[in-house]
Parts: sequence; structure tokens; C-alpha cells
Amino acid sequence: MSVIRAIGYRLMLAALFVYALSFSVRGDEIGEFHAAVERATAQYHLVMQTLETSGQAETAAAVHRFREAWQAIFASKDRPPLPDGEQYSTMMMLVDTRLVGVLLVIDLGNRDAAREGLAPIQDALAELSSRSAPK
Repeated sequence: MSVIRAIGYRLMLAALFVYALSFSVRGDEIGEFHAAVERATAQYHLVMQTLETSGQAETAAAVHRFREAWQAIFASKDRPPLPDGEQYSTMMMLVDTRLVGVLLVIDLGNRDAAREGLAPIQDALAELSSRSAPK
């Protein structure tokens, strides 16, 4: 009977270990998501600075780098839920479409339109950052 009891204790300890490990994995995934949001936010600020201080080619390159950072946010497997049933795919598509438009107006040399096109993206980044911030 003691062998069976010893096996039972080991199984119970293993189950508790797996259960505790699941919480740390979830925390790391949200941490990765938050880190991706922070990288995209840094790239966004770089785009805004480049828009004001550099030429079309440099600004377009900065927008492309931001677009890559933006898409990396959505590669995260475990994302916090969005309010009101909003979908991450919808948010990603809307911002990505906006970025394509910004690239077009940068090619046309219109800084004001590029600035206006980029402005709402800051709100999306702020929302994602607040939802993914460690608590």
C-alpha cells in the first residue's frame, strides 16, 4: 500500500507543478505581447520623428519598420481580450491599411496627410499597451 501511496503523492506533486507552471507560461506570453507593443510604440515615435526631420526615403523606411513591428504584435499567441467584441484581426487590418495609405502620401510628399494618417495609430498602441501592461 505504501508504494501506491508514494506514486499517488508523486502524481499529485507533478499535477501541482504543471498547474503552477501554466501560470508562469501565461505571464511570459503576456509579457512577450507587452514587449511587442512597446517595440511597436518605440518604432511609432521614431516614425513621427523621422517624418518631421528627414526626407521621403527615410520616412518610408521608418514606416516599413513600424509596420513590421506592428505585425509582430499579432504574432503573439495569447493576447488580452479587446473590449466590445472587437477583433485583433480587424484592428490589425485597419492599421495596416492606414499604413499603406501613409506610405502613398509620403511618396507624394505630403507630410501633413502622413501626420494625420499616423495620428490615430497612437491611440491603438496606447489601448494595447494599457491592456497588456503587467499588473
